[in-house]
Amino acid sequence: MIPGLIAGHYSDCPVRKISEKDTNKFVLLCDGTQVPFVSVVEIFDAGGRTPPNEHAAAHEYFYVLAGEGRAIVGDVQMDIVPGSFFIVPPGYEHAVHNTGAGRLYVLTTMIPDEKFSDLIKSGPAASLDAADLAVLEGFSVK
Repeated sequence: MIPGLIAGHYSDCPVRKISEKDTNKFVLLCDGTQVPFVSVVEIFDAGGRTPPNEHAAAHEYFYVLAGEGRAIVGDVQMDIVPGSFFIVPPGYEHAVHNTGAGRLYVLTTMIPDEKFSDLIKSGPAASLDAADLAVLEGFSVK
């Protein structure tokens, strides 16, 4: 056993929304109780978006797994597609919008956690459907 090693499969991770009215859901891969960061797969329904937000001390890394969207960081706007990534430094307002016809899947990591995982864990449980499983299984290591 390697001290501090964390390993698993997305299917063993909690799936939550931040609130009942949100359409975005999060697969919580790891959080601030395990490591000093949070990592999630965020799933945006068609038309889904994050509200504009910023972090005092955290860097936030976004990597697009599937779908298409638009990222806004400060006054910079960029189209995002599978393979796109961007890193938001602390203190910059940012948002992600799903601009595609289907869902947008983004691997998001924020360091330090800044209690983002607590916000996710306090929200209602959600579930993955067949479309989500098809995308996430495509990225699974067997």
